[in-house]
Amino acid sequence: MKRVINFSGGKTSALMTILNYREGDLVIFADTGREHPKTYKFINDFEANENIPVIRIQYEGGFRGMLEHNKWKHIPNRVKRSCTLELKIKTAKRYLRKNYGKQNYEWLVGFRSDEERRVKGYEQRQAYIHPRFPLYDAGIDKAKVNDYWSKKPYTLEIPAILGNCTLCFLKGKNAIINILRSYPELANEWIEDEELSKQKGGGHTYFQDTTYKHLLMMAQNDLFKGQDLTDLTPSFNCSCTS
Repeated sequence: MKRVINFSGGKTSALMTILNYREGDLVIFADTGREHPKTYKFINDFEANENIPVIRIQYEGGFRGMLEHNKWKHIPNRVKRSCTLELKIKTAKRYLRKNYGKQNYEWLVGFRSDEERRVKGYEQRQAYIHPRFPLYDAGIDKAKVNDYWSKKPYTLEIPAILGNCTLCFLKGKNAIINILRSYPELANEWIEDEELSKQKGGGHTYFQDTTYKHLLMMAQNDLFKGQDLTDLTPSFNCSCTS
């Protein structure tokens, strides 16, 4: 059975890969195109230091390409997470079908022992995908992951809240506002998404009751009391490796 290691570009999935990689495994990073630049640096450092090849795949045109291909009718949101489905799951499976055929795959997912709800809620969508959660099974939690990387000569050089898509709506409005206080330039492409959708007749936004332009304005308001980014956690779980 072919083994696929789902590599998100973060410290948890990187540790899972280091502990479980065997020659011949497929270590797949499905790139949304909206990762922080230091995530890409971490992946480069990982390959150089661990001598483990990472297969980088991407939906044609990345995040913006996905929106253009669906004619701007639907911008992803917490209820309809088409981005996870299109940019991660379907993109990975198209790559596997094209290069290895529709066979059985052992599917390694980097959920930790302190993420039992994510493990129990994992959806197995196809019979030929056989998920495994090696960090969960080994009792490795967030503290152990951080301890491991504190002793390495390289690490991911951004707070955890900046992992995955930079301003993913699942991080929640409060986290996004705090991120934008430090990185206001990250708002540009998300604001443009919403404005282009409106121009194309979609009129959808990532949040039902606000826009990214408004969140940027709040971040730039001196009355807003910010938080240290290292203290922030997403409002909603992201299962972008599912």
